Amino acid sequence: MTRAAVELLDEVGLAGLSTRRLAARLGVRSPTLYWHVKNKEELLDLVAEAICADAIHIDEGLPWPDQLISGLRQFRTLLLAHRDSAALLRERPPTGPHRLGHIETTLGILLRAGFDEEEAVAISQLLTAHVLSSVEGFTSRNPPKGEAPGRTGPSAESLESHPYLRRSLPAFGRVDAAQVFEEGAEIIIDGLIQRIERRSP
Repeated sequence: MTRAAVELLDEVGLAGLSTRRLAARLGVRSPTLYWHVKNKEELLDLVAEAICADAIHIDEGLPWPDQLISGLRQFRTLLLAHRDSAALLRERPPTGPHRLGHIETTLGILLRAGFDEEEAVAISQLLTAHVLSSVEGFTSRNPPKGEAPGRTGPSAESLESHPYLRRSLPAFGRVDAAQVFEEGAEIIIDGLIQRIERRSP
């Protein structure tokens, strides 16, 4: 059932995922499905857990910044495999063992690095938000073959009073979601390193 729900998410997206559609896909009546899931919220929780089922493997022999970036990359890869996965994780709080395990991994890295509990929680939430935004905030700039390209942004002529934006306009077409993720993660982790180093005697 959960596998069918994940497949349905990939096909119709989060807005289209429903117990009614899942029941139709499984060839059962909706009341039968409610023997397994009480409501749509419980269904979404099962799907979120399934998406995050693969463990994130961290080499604790690496320096903690390398452990962090490795975990972030693995988490992002999990989400990129499924449509609307980031939106789903934003909508449903983590309650199952897989999602809680990912949080546990991140908190462990941060606490061992020397951050206190409040800092570790705040940093963990920041890192999660960064990964989610890097997954859901971008769409392909290349339309399917035969489809007319949409508007990608303002023209240079419309930016006469914005010289820095006009100067940077070509770069908008070169920067993709993966680069934004990597740049953002590097900036965040560099800041964390500096915070720890300032505490060193």
